[in-house]
Amino acid sequence: MSLGFDETAPPGVGKRQNARRVPLDERASVLLSVHTEFSTVEAIWRQFEKTADCFAFQGFDFLETWYEHIGVRDNFEIQIVVAWDISAKPLMILPLGIETSGFVRSLTWLGKGVADYNAPLLAPGFTDRVAPGEFSRVWDDIVAALPSHDLIELLYQPAEIERQANPFMELATELNASGAHMTMLGVDFDAYYKEKRNAKARSHLRNRRKKLEALGEIAFVQPDTEEELYLSIEKLVELKTASLNAMGAKNFLMQPGYESFYTSLATKLTNIGGVHVSHLEVGGEYVAGIWGLVHKQRFYYLLASYDGPTYGSYKPGVQALVETMRWATGQGIKTFDFTVGDESYKSKWCEIHIDLHNHLAAKTFRGSIALLKTRLFLSAKRKIKQTPVLWDSFTKLRSRFLAR
Repeated sequence: MSLGFDETAPPGVGKRQNARRVPLDERASVLLSVHTEFSTVEAIWRQFEKTADCFAFQGFDFLETWYEHIGVRDNFEIQIVVAWDISAKPLMILPLGIETSGFVRSLTWLGKGVADYNAPLLAPGFTDRVAPGEFSRVWDDIVAALPSHDLIELLYQPAEIERQANPFMELATELNASGAHMTMLGVDFDAYYKEKRNAKARSHLRNRRKKLEALGEIAFVQPDTEEELYLSIEKLVELKTASLNAMGAKNFLMQPGYESFYTSLATKLTNIGGVHVSHLEVGGEYVAGIWGLVHKQRFYYLLASYDGPTYGSYKPGVQALVETMRWATGQGIKTFDFTVGDESYKSKWCEIHIDLHNHLAAKTFRGSIALLKTRLFLSAKRKIKQTPVLWDSFTKLRSRFLAR
């Protein structure tokens, strides 16, 4: 299958500044436009994502906000690809970019650092129009249409995108160091909770809650005003920072743009239900908080932390999680997605494990050198994370020598 673009595409696409056209081959059955600004693809994207199979991380608002606060600082060139069928209907949108690090230019997914799942947005019935086995040729043509780059580094890709197979699984892939985990909530949270946690665990949490209540009234708070929203996120970031520092882990929230990304996206989407921000208070004091995304009856549990030094013995993080899951069930959310990471607590809740896949390829000699380094790093990372003894030793050493 060849890839091209001609006058059958919607009016204006490929003619506006910062959108490119690829000459149409007579064999082409998929057409292509490449956009280097969000504005040139906004209308198409917003309309498409209403019906497309996709994750919350590929929403227009999510990625535009990421670029404004993080991507532009990290030397990303936007290369958003829209693939069309010959009747000028979009088949998929690929939110790609080229990141320059030193002398290496890497083709990667937009949203790096904050997107837990990377994938294209697919039209319903995508495989009816791009048959299994054909995507690899389409991808070759997409790569050829983009500016020169040294390395292709597409990470954290699920094998399925909602109800459809991820076409990127037709390319050579390797397992990511981490998997992801989720659970189906059902319609009755009390029944779900009883099924997931045995009598001893439920009793233990009830006792901890009673001790919390003795300290002051417990409230599950969802900010009503923009000022309250800012304050809730600010406190969550403060607690998460303290937690990461205590573990000796990399504190991504202190990198330029990250905190403002989470605050800005919440400001944009909280009122329409796209972002959930909440926290648990005891006697008016903030003890635990959560920041998550809500998309297509799926809750993405992304940022969470609690005041361990003061309230850790009362399990405030679990208390806040249970309240959030109860809230989600009441909102008709079907899936509670704990996203990337194989932390042991997730196994207590989740019956679904998701493998994530990386596609790596070198395009130049410089890219080959970078690819070797990347593969060695990712292989070592996976070995450590997937070997309990090694991971336990690593986390202990990290805490001992890097904790702040």
